[in-house]
Amino acid sequence: MMTSQADFLETMENWSSLYFFQTLTDFFNYLKHSELSLLQAYALTHLFFKGPIKISELCEHMMVSPGAASQMVDRLEKLEMVARTADPKDRRVRKIIVLDKGKKFVQENFAFSQSWLSEIPANIDSEQADQITAVLSMLIQSSGKNNQTNIENKEN
Repeated sequence: MMTSQADFLETMENWSSLYFFQTLTDFFNYLKHSELSLLQAYALTHLFFKGPIKISELCEHMMVSPGAASQMVDRLEKLEMVARTADPKDRRVRKIIVLDKGKKFVQENFAFSQSWLSEIPANIDSEQADQITAVLSMLIQSSGKNNQTNIENKEN
């Protein structure tokens, strides 16, 4: 049986909605028990994946003023999650790096937000798991958005 493009897209949208809603719900549940605001957690996560970066790059990405970004980084520094360091290529430039406590927060939050996925294998057989793995690998490659590394192996 040949799946139409419309059926394929509908299935992808349904999976995407389920994944987004469940993961975001778990993300917020984890965040409720932390010391961070939503914007601080977002900034820390962005720095984890894209850092070290300059404060101006953080401003641009988050669409906030330099003052707001600086205050956010100040708060994360006080919590010992990030630090401002001199760029080795240009000592006048300061970059924000994620410290061990910040890395731990992102990794734990990610694991908590993704924990619901561990329930799926109980409902499928090994052949289906192989098929899903192959298809998801193809989707990741074809999307061109696979530049995010595995969170457990992420090194800043």
